[in-house]
Amino acid sequence: MKRYLIAALCALAVGQVSAQNLKMRDVFKQIPDSLVPYLSQNNRLDFIDFLDSNMKAEVRNKLGGMSEMTALTDDSLSIRMSNALQVDMLLLKLDQPVDSIQQVVVFSQAFLTDSVYRDSKVLLYTPDWKLLTKEIPLNDIQRQRIKALELKNILKWNDDKLNKS
Repeated sequence: MKRYLIAALCALAVGQVSAQNLKMRDVFKQIPDSLVPYLSQNNRLDFIDFLDSNMKAEVRNKLGGMSEMTALTDDSLSIRMSNALQVDMLLLKLDQPVDSIQQVVVFSQAFLTDSVYRDSKVLLYTPDWKLLTKEIPLNDIQRQRIKALELKNILKWNDDKLNKS
């Protein structure tokens, strides 16, 4: 009986450690289809496999166009879903857990058009993709990373517009 109890406690401890050390690739594999309707589960897995093989991570999406994952690190990713949509994500570890939440996913969508109009939306999720509706305490560095992400999208969009002219 002691062995079963010790084994159960060890398994629980390992599960807790792995839950605290999630990587963006793990979180991205589980993203709901409703957040990235352009991509199938296979598309998402292909992105990761292509980047792991040092290949261009480009797939034909569900709408028949091309989508490309341009960056994937342990705590971030960027995907050009189409000419009109850029998705970026950050995985941030909280300094103080909130209701047992130790990491949050920053999900940013930038909608682009050929005009001067650009709109972006940033939402926070738990790593298992539950929308966070309450205020989450982020430190200054984390807030700066989110602002830099938004600024990157603006600058990238402006740069693309200038290069087309």
